[in-house]
Amino acid sequence: MTGSEAVTLLDTRRISAVVLDADGVLTDCLPLRTTAWRDTLHAFAAQYARVTGDAQSPLDASADLPAHLTGLLDEDIAATLLRPHTRRVDLAADHLGPAEADLRRILARHEDQRFTELLDSDSPVARPGVHRFLLDLQDADITAAALSSGRHCRRMLRRAGLDQLVEVCVDAQDTEHYGLAGPPNPALLQFALRLLHTRPERAVLFADTPAVLETGERSGFALIIAVDHREAERARLLSGHEPLVHGLDQVEVRTGRPIPLGL
Repeated sequence: MTGSEAVTLLDTRRISAVVLDADGVLTDCLPLRTTAWRDTLHAFAAQYARVTGDAQSPLDASADLPAHLTGLLDEDIAATLLRPHTRRVDLAADHLGPAEADLRRILARHEDQRFTELLDSDSPVARPGVHRFLLDLQDADITAAALSSGRHCRRMLRRAGLDQLVEVCVDAQDTEHYGLAGPPNPALLQFALRLLHTRPERAVLFADTPAVLETGERSGFALIIAVDHREAERARLLSGHEPLVHGLDQVEVRTGRPIPLGL
């Protein structure tokens, strides 16, 4: 943390839990997710060309998977990516059989399998300041939950060396098992708070996508902190949100005298 950067202070007298986006705030999984979706969409384009004879260029995940989509569940990402390519989806469905809803599920499963392979071969790394911040939370008896829009939150944190530093992981497997809606619906965040045995007015949320930030606002968190990682696209998406930090290395956990949550 440099002396010229503002510091956001968390007062342990006012909070009992913290929820953090695992995909972007704790780790940087966007490159792995982009690669998984790129490979999935390339395979889909190749199959489309075989059954239709129309060899269009494959969808480009590096362009079609902007940072704000990473807060959504995989099937919602698939729907968003396919939306501008309706003719391709309709033709493929005519030849391959599945309806568009089934096609979204097929693509989401393919992306999930590819993402799992990438997790095992190219582990995500913890963002700067994450280890220190999570250890400070433990020292202050503040519980932490990790939230992921994918299906492998605990595995992802284990590969990044963070799994022993959070008490709770919630992800898309919970949405499937308990019938919960994903962001921007607040159900998954509310589920995380129940597992932490706390109320939203006693919790802080750290997120780096508009979908998860909107979810936090709907859930009534005491404080919602946006994280832009000094990335131009995220800074644009999160423009106007206060407080905003570049990373967890700009956040300090303080005990003792009452201080403002945000400074």
